[in-house]
Amino acid sequence: MVRIEEALSYFCENKTGLKQGDPLSTILFNLALQKVIQSIKMVPSGKEKRNILANADDMALIGKNEIEIRKLFIETENTDRKFRLQINQEKTKYMIVERKNSLRKNKIGHLKIKNYKFERVEIFLNI
Repeated sequence: MVRIEEALSYFCENKTGLKQGDPLSTILFNLALQKVIQSIKMVPSGKEKRNILANADDMALIGKNEIEIRKLFIETENTDRKFRLQINQEKTKYMIVERKNSLRKNKIGHLKIKNYKFERVEIFLNI
């Protein structure tokens, strides 16, 4: 169904989906991603703040430490699953940014969360 102002269209079933590059696919994806982010931010978390940045089909989860990132990732993955979205492990990376240099000495190669294994990067490139 499509709603334009107060009028609703008739129900139409989509059997083929949208092709990548279709102008409507970006709009629908952004609507879904916005709903996902809003749902994650609404998860009761005490005094913790949910820091999520999104651009197109990319999301950045920001936390003060590994524990916060793990919690936020699990909440994100659970919410994604409800919306039938999947996290692409191959394209997902993690980076540690801090003022001190203490963690740079610790060359952790991969971050494991649930069944995922994420590669660590030193530089973020949005290509």
